[in-house]
Order: sequence, then C-alpha cells, then structure tokens
Amino acid sequence: MASPAPSSASPLLAIAILAVFVSATTAGPACSESDRDALLSIRAALSEAHLGVFSSWKGADCCANWYGVSCDPTSGRVADLTLRGEGEDAVMAPDGHPASGVMSGYISDHVCHLDALSSLILADWKQISGPIPSCVATSLPNLRILELPANRLTGEIPPSIGSLSRLIVLNLADNLLSGAIPSSIASLASIKHLDLANNQLTGTIPANIGNLATLSRALLSRNRLSGHIPPSVGTLTRLADLDLSENHLTGAIPNSLGSSGSGVLTSLYLGGNRISGRIPAGLLGTKGLAIVNLSRNAVEGPIPDAFTGKSYFIVLDLSRNRLTGGVPRSLASAAYVGHLDLSHNRLCGTIPAGPPFDHLAAESFASNSCLCGAPLGKCT
Repeated sequence: MASPAPSSASPLLAIAILAVFVSATTAGPACSESDRDALLSIRAALSEAHLGVFSSWKGADCCANWYGVSCDPTSGRVADLTLRGEGEDAVMAPDGHPASGVMSGYISDHVCHLDALSSLILADWKQISGPIPSCVATSLPNLRILELPANRLTGEIPPSIGSLSRLIVLNLADNLLSGAIPSSIASLASIKHLDLANNQLTGTIPANIGNLATLSRALLSRNRLSGHIPPSVGTLTRLADLDLSENHLTGAIPNSLGSSGSGVLTSLYLGGNRISGRIPAGLLGTKGLAIVNLSRNAVEGPIPDAFTGKSYFIVLDLSRNRLTGGVPRSLASAAYVGHLDLSHNRLCGTIPAGPPFDHLAAESFASNSCLCGAPLGKCT
C-alpha cells in the first residue's frame, strides 16, 4: 500500500517550532533578582508624582520595558540607568511638547549594588538632594558615564572618584556640592568631559590636572576655587573648551596655555576672577581659538600684537582689566572679529582704521585712558 502523501502543514509546523526555538535561545536573560531589588530600593528613595516615570517599574523582569533601565543582552545585568528630568520621549512629553519634571528624595546607596552599571544618569530633576553615595566611586568599576546635574546634591565629591578608570563623562554641574576637588580626579585616565560648574567647591584646582591626557572639556566655572591656574593645563593637547570663570583664582595666566601648537583649544573663559600678570604672548595667536573672555580681572601690560590672517574670534573680551598701551595693529589682519570688548582699561592711542574696527560700536573701547579715532572722537 502506498505511503500517505506528506501533509502540507508539516513544513509550516516545523518552521513554527524552529522559530520558537530560535526565539527562546536568542532572547536575553531576565534581570537578576539582586538588580531588581536594588532598582526598587532606588525608586523607594525618590518621589516623582506628576509624570509617573516609575509607573513601568513592575513585574519580575526589570530588563523588560522598565523606563530608563537597559540591560546587557548577554548577562542580563543592568547596564544603564538613565532618568532625565527634561526630554521629548513619550513619558516626558505625553502631549508632544517637551516636559520638565521635578523629582525629590535622595540617591540610595543601593545604586552601588548595580555593579555592572556602565552609565548612571539622574539629571535635571531639580529637587534630588543629599550626598553622592561614596560607594559610587568604589563599587561601580565599569562606570563610563556619571551625570547628576541640575539637582540639589550636597556634600563633597567622593574622594575616591579617581578609581573610576573607565569614566568618560563626569557631570555634577548645577548642584550644591562643597569641599575641594579631590586630587584623585587627576587619575581619571579616560575622562573626556568634566563639568563641575555652578557648585560651591573651594580649594585649588589639582596641580596634576595635566595628567588627564584625553580631556577635551573642563568646565569649573561659578564655584569658589582659589589659587593659581595650574601650568599643567597647558599640556592638555586635546583640550578644546576651558571654563574657569566666576571663581577666586589669582596669579598669572600660565605661559603654557595655548602654546601646545595643536590648534585644539577653541574657547577660553577666565572672566570674573582675580587674575593678574600679563596675557601670554602666544595665547591670542593660538590657531583655532575662537572665544576668549578674560574680563573682570586685574590683567595688566599691553595686548600682545600677535594676531594673524588665521585669527578668527567670535568673542574677544578683555574688558575691565588694567591693560595699557595701544590697540594692536595686527588685529586688523585677523580673518574675523565678531564681538570685541576692550572697554574699562588703560589703553591709549589711535584706534586702527578699517576692519574689524569699522563695524564696532564705541562701547567696545569706552572708559580707557586716552583712546581716540573712530568709533570714538577724533584724535587731536
């Protein structure tokens, strides 16, 4: 007797079984029970009632659609915790308009139980207070991003912060942190972005900050830092943005600053300090330097006559210092000068004619000893 013909459903059934098998073998593992418990402890220490950012934190698997939580697909360990108080996703902007949330409470030290974390971001919540758990610096060896800005965090930066050898971004700006910048911060061998602006930090800038060979942005403005600018800052060949404004810094601008010849330094903000001495001869001739603000200091001596056809200044603000001599004639050779402010100094002589001087207002040169010529009055 002939064998029955194979059913057309058999191949489809085999494919379905294979699909289930592949799905089962490729799906990532569920999060560990210890990670889930740690997340729930973190949630218990925080309060956010308006947007409901924690409403999805339910069920046994914290790797499955818990808002702000991402897991390693291989290990199932929590790798990223990202909760921003300002955003445009469906939770933060339910009506299609960017929202700004408010969260209170504190950062539980249970965050340190998430020892596989690569990034920890609790940003822009305005009311999260208390200290940064010191264990963050010692128990999270894989951490690459630590962002806790725009809250109300108090206390000191953990002294052992330099132990985070893989850290690329450290952003603690816009809080109420006090104390000194830990000397260990100079051990952050991988750091690229350092933002400690707008806190209440005191003491000096670590002298060995020049050890941070990969640093591209150093933002330390609006604190209470004192002492001199470390000469080692000038050895940071990848440093593009340096902002030390609105502190209590004294001494001279290091001659090393801007002298690396790499052309990487783009913006330099030193305004609102107590800096004295002269402007380094090579600083204003640094290739690529587009923003310089040295205003409201006690800088003296002449403005270096170091401008070239490659000088391109969006902002050059040297106002409210003790500068003497005349306006450098080489400034007329600059490729571009947008905003120039030399007011409230002790400059004297004739303002050079032609660009960029022909488009500047009198305010750019006001309150000097004896400057004359356009846009001021005629020289007599």
